[in-house]
Amino acid sequence: MRRVRDGEGTPKACPHTLKSFLKDFRAPSEAFDSTMQGLPLRMRHPALRIAGLLSGLLLPLLALTLWPSSPSVEATGGFSLRFYGNGGGDIDRVKILVEGRSINVGGDFTLEWWMKATRDENASSECMSSEGDLWIYGNILFDRDVFGAGDYGDYGISLAGGRIAFGVNRGGNGFTLCGTREVADGRWHHIAVTRRGSDGWMRIFVDGELDAEGRGPSGDIRYRDGRPTDYSNDPYLVIGAEKHDFDRSTYPSYSGWVDEVRLSRIVRYDGPFSPPTAPFMPDTYTLALYHFDEGPEGPCTGTVIDAMGVNHGQCRYGSVDSRTPGPVYSTNTPFGTIAPPSILSGPVLFALATTAVVSWTTDVEATSEVRWGVSCDEWAQSRQDPDLTRSHVLVLDGLNPSTSYCLQVRSVNSGGGTLWTPETGLSFTTRAVEFRVYLPLVRK
Repeated sequence: MRRVRDGEGTPKACPHTLKSFLKDFRAPSEAFDSTMQGLPLRMRHPALRIAGLLSGLLLPLLALTLWPSSPSVEATGGFSLRFYGNGGGDIDRVKILVEGRSINVGGDFTLEWWMKATRDENASSECMSSEGDLWIYGNILFDRDVFGAGDYGDYGISLAGGRIAFGVNRGGNGFTLCGTREVADGRWHHIAVTRRGSDGWMRIFVDGELDAEGRGPSGDIRYRDGRPTDYSNDPYLVIGAEKHDFDRSTYPSYSGWVDEVRLSRIVRYDGPFSPPTAPFMPDTYTLALYHFDEGPEGPCTGTVIDAMGVNHGQCRYGSVDSRTPGPVYSTNTPFGTIAPPSILSGPVLFALATTAVVSWTTDVEATSEVRWGVSCDEWAQSRQDPDLTRSHVLVLDGLNPSTSYCLQVRSVNSGGGTLWTPETGLSFTTRAVEFRVYLPLVRK
């Protein structure tokens, strides 16, 4: 409610598994030759064919060695949205319809996001916790206000004097809660605001720490579906701007970065917590989740995807008065630093007479490298695969029968690399002879 207006913020999966090997076991060479054609080039090696033919006992062991399990995770976020505080023309914002949709929260909820801003781009007045809709005088981040009395109610969040201002109004009874911590310092911060519908209790968290709490109005603050209005933006949640463009000097819009916006139907936090270190994953309590990873870098002009598949939004790109147009997709994100890999398991080796297969797993995607020699301080040979993966398989060839060798492996990505592992090397001895098991071809 704005009374002033009325005169008053996967791992790659191997396409062939043990099951497909067994199903395709038609003849000693025909079956495996056809199966090998489906494998990546790096794995299409005679050593794998020989090893697969050894026996029914060795097949499962080899499969476990070559295809160690690794959990599936969502990709790291690649973009954020950069707003420029234009505050006019219904542009430089994201608009999400709330009427008749699950994003139309009215009771318990948590709204959280990442933001990065500076005071010189958000020069609004200081925030003061008090009755009323004082949040509207800050640089507006999230606007789910309605023009006038508001029927059930409304809410909004702004950056006021460099601090978070969180306001809730129910039937003309409003309260603004102000944070105490400066967040307009040019660094990424995780922000979460919570509201409990039964008693109106409101909290602000900054980087996992409780920043402020207080009691606002209780009860249902949903947007009333089907309500008549003369203001076309009433039934929207707007990100990055004051939704009505009423007076941008009095009600300024936000200028800065926003990423990973999640709205939940519960109060997720009631005390200190560890801020997320990666993009959110949807769960049972998530109503809407915006990664802003549609890209590419540059103007955001299309649909902003809700990871829940229900509450998609729309980017409104543009500028007023020759200001910088926005919003734009930016590669400046809170997760911009890629984590270096760590070896979780292995290396595990399977040796034949003239070849050997080594495998290991890492916690994040990275390259595969192996080096070997006849002793653990003499690395005469090496092999690498530049493909990024978590399940690593490399073949050592040109080995001599009945010969002792030593190897080390490592993995590298843009965030760094592992040490050569094991530190003292992994010793092994090749078999005396290369043997094969030929099974009879049975025809009906």
